[in-house]
Amino acid sequence: MRADTGAGSSVARTLSVAFAALLALAPAGRAEEIGAAAPGATIRKAAVETDGPSAAPSAAPSAVAPPAAEAPATGSAPSAEAPAASEPPAPAAEAPPAPVAPSEPLPAALFARLNDPAPLLQRLTAKDREAMQAFYALGNFKPAWIEAGAFTPAATAAIERLRAAAEDGLDPNAYPVPVLGKLSRPDTDAELAEADLKLSAAIALYARDARGGRVNLASISKLVTPSLDLPTADATLARVASAGPKAGETLQAYNPHQPGYLALKSRLASSRAGRPPDAPSETSHKRAKATGGEAELLVNMERWRWLPSELGPDYVFVNVPEFKLRVFRNGALKDETRVIVGKTESPTPTFSGMMEYAVVNPSWYVPPSILKQMLASGRTAGFEVVRRGGQISLRQPPGERNALGFIKFMFPNQHAVYLHDTPNRSLFSATNRAFSHGCVRVDDPFRFADAVLPDWTEERLKKLIGKGERTLRLPEKLPVHLAYFTAYVDEFGAYRTLNDLYGYDGPMKVALGLAARSDAVARVPAGKAKQAAGNRPVAPTPSTVRDVHRPAPRQAVRSEPRRNVDMFGEPWPSEPVRRETRSFW
Repeated sequence: MRADTGAGSSVARTLSVAFAALLALAPAGRAEEIGAAAPGATIRKAAVETDGPSAAPSAAPSAVAPPAAEAPATGSAPSAEAPAASEPPAPAAEAPPAPVAPSEPLPAALFARLNDPAPLLQRLTAKDREAMQAFYALGNFKPAWIEAGAFTPAATAAIERLRAAAEDGLDPNAYPVPVLGKLSRPDTDAELAEADLKLSAAIALYARDARGGRVNLASISKLVTPSLDLPTADATLARVASAGPKAGETLQAYNPHQPGYLALKSRLASSRAGRPPDAPSETSHKRAKATGGEAELLVNMERWRWLPSELGPDYVFVNVPEFKLRVFRNGALKDETRVIVGKTESPTPTFSGMMEYAVVNPSWYVPPSILKQMLASGRTAGFEVVRRGGQISLRQPPGERNALGFIKFMFPNQHAVYLHDTPNRSLFSATNRAFSHGCVRVDDPFRFADAVLPDWTEERLKKLIGKGERTLRLPEKLPVHLAYFTAYVDEFGAYRTLNDLYGYDGPMKVALGLAARSDAVARVPAGKAKQAAGNRPVAPTPSTVRDVHRPAPRQAVRSEPRRNVDMFGEPWPSEPVRRETRSFW
């Protein structure tokens, strides 16, 4: 006996999907209330979540155990603040009823397969299985993609997108499509249930991968720490199933849609079609250059998945290997400038944050990592001994020699890095500008401040120099994206490649299955190898991209004796260094 296939079944299926979508998208406090209203639904407690970070995909396929039933809550042990005996005890929370096996054959087969620990799809996590069970429970375990033994229009559209996964740099083999009616006889209930669940698993995995869940970021670097917005399986299935014939578009929309990603995607399509990428128009100043292979395209397309789906109309974007910072207002480029980033032994991290304020005439507090070295060497001239958080520290007061320069821009983050000025202006003339200990130093920081502080002009800000430390809060928080792209298409349509500054491309190719581990082991960058060998300064290496910037007028350069550097690569003031005077003095 099959599940109902008439009009009543279609209406029930539509209502079930609608309730699933509503529950998956509801705030946490409303989920149980909405779920209870689903006609005939049996729902497990806390089974559905809204979109948000989920567990990282497993590295290898493994058996997935069925979700454990929740144990009934028990009374807690008495405490010193327990209520008086006369007061009635708080009622113990009741465990939600366990899902009940449906009586109809096909839903019963689907229910049984969901509770079978045998894996449905490689890399599908136990959390995904649990979310899938919640999704199917809302529809009384009726199939989501099959009616009358055939795929629904939503299933057909989603399958078409899964098979075209390569267009977005994904691997179609990771999302196998089940086949119906492959035998001369009709499919059994167990076979239909298997096909429906495996299609759900493929759709859920595709959406998660499209949002950046393919790569174990810790295997690349502990400093690659984007906040991934990975969709949960139940929310994905509810959205896609309710989209009907547009299910393929809904599924594809989980991929990035930023212009930078779409440009790489277009180049990938052209490369695979055997034709040269579109060249820029004859009025442009640069020509596209066909360099590099498909692997670098796929690696950099993947990095777009680590950024928020919306960068924001106004934001700051730093591409670390390019040594370049750009400011966007209302979606258009407003300004760009050169930056100095972390050395190979102290990389600038990759993540997105929110700029909240700037500090003019900042003090610099010596971090514990170099405090002992400074005290032992006696290089503490110009520093003050202060107590911070119960610990002794050294403070460098504001001034021309301050390691942070005259202004810093703060966006709180786990790495304690930020954007700031520097007294060592001569380093901006280098082509390879990897000199800091992780923070990003900004060339012409007051022009940058003019672009990010709407209530302040460059002229007004410079008048604050030397007048004491002052905090300037932004009227609205401004997104800051620290990214790492070694290949991109520039504003003229030219394809550009950059030096893999921190050696991330090799591990990325391995993680994406684009190279064998032995072929893509990250090599020590040449600069770092030279430093390790002789601890000598490294000469800048040529970049594949010529800097495009508006250089400030050069002033006279005066020489000062050389001195050591702090955690930001900035000079300590007790020993002289060669430096440029600022153009605004």
